[in-house]
Amino acid sequence: MANKWMTKMVSDFGIIASELKKNALPPLPTRSPSLTWATDAGGFLAGKIYCLYGPQQAGKSLLAYMCIADIQKRDPEAIGVWFDAEFSFSPELFIKMGGDPDRLIVRKTNDPLKIFDYIGGEMLELLQEGAPIKAIVIDSIKSIRYPKEVNKKQSTDMLMGGTGAAYLPSALKMVVPVVSEYNLFTFLIQQVSIEIDQMKAMRNPYVLPDGQALKHAADMMLEITKLDTKNGVVEKGETLTGSAAQVGHKVRVKVKKNRLGRPARVAQFTYHYDNGIVDTANEVFDLAKSLGIVFHPSNPDTGKENVQMWQFGNYDPIRGEQNMRNFVASDRKVQSEIMTACDEFKDESVQLDGNGFVNDPEDAVDLAD
Repeated sequence: MANKWMTKMVSDFGIIASELKKNALPPLPTRSPSLTWATDAGGFLAGKIYCLYGPQQAGKSLLAYMCIADIQKRDPEAIGVWFDAEFSFSPELFIKMGGDPDRLIVRKTNDPLKIFDYIGGEMLELLQEGAPIKAIVIDSIKSIRYPKEVNKKQSTDMLMGGTGAAYLPSALKMVVPVVSEYNLFTFLIQQVSIEIDQMKAMRNPYVLPDGQALKHAADMMLEITKLDTKNGVVEKGETLTGSAAQVGHKVRVKVKKNRLGRPARVAQFTYHYDNGIVDTANEVFDLAKSLGIVFHPSNPDTGKENVQMWQFGNYDPIRGEQNMRNFVASDRKVQSEIMTACDEFKDESVQLDGNGFVNDPEDAVDLAD
């Protein structure tokens, strides 16, 4: 009897929930093992919207370059569309990241009608005709010149900010159905302001401009920052002044919102300016160490941890952290097993009550934020 009613209820435009999972495309793994883990979905998913935000020069656009390049590699017919509202797209960097510039359309415009209306109008018609468009990037939302700004006096006397908050809700409503129906990988890049309230900055140091619409539309919010520390700089050789030459930096990504899995995970990887994401073997080790998957084994006689020894799974213990790191880095099979263990990791420190709620009220606030 239930099947009869289910069939009748999906006869127009409904779909049984179990069919959604069957029809879903496989995730696109990122080049960073810890970022792939942090998404809790095996990477980026088609038909979802990702907001990449953070301060300048952190690596937001570069991450989008790599994603578009990987989409092109997976699908030899895939076309990407890059809305360059900042007028800063670099074909040289895109090629360095492995992208095919012959299959990427760059639309240099900060006119919202040529971005949002184009997606909901002309691009939608192209998709309906079978165009193999697989990904879109808007770089950046903050650089778009909204109607209120256009209609103001054309001088430096123009009022600053605020106009996107009124425009974006309706604009994104045009984009979201197209992205979902045609399984488009979508990356919205956003610049941020610095939080001046010191107490608030301890929790969230960055403020996203243009209201809440971007947060509501995004399936995942990724806060991308550059590590401005001694250990966060990748150096090689020397400059004319004799100091070391910077050839890369470390990037930290915090998952601030995630409709597709667990939020609040953190990834960290090394970005090389010529080679993209590098040193992934050490990244795997550091992730496993942070989760306790690579651990100090206990002494069977005393029951105490032997802090000089390190172990993973059923492999023999190894003395010294550097030796353990070298062991992981030298064996891809071990790295694969570690990442499988990371995917299966569950935080046992978070205790739930019988109703599935966090026992500590403060933890509940943190998890819901």
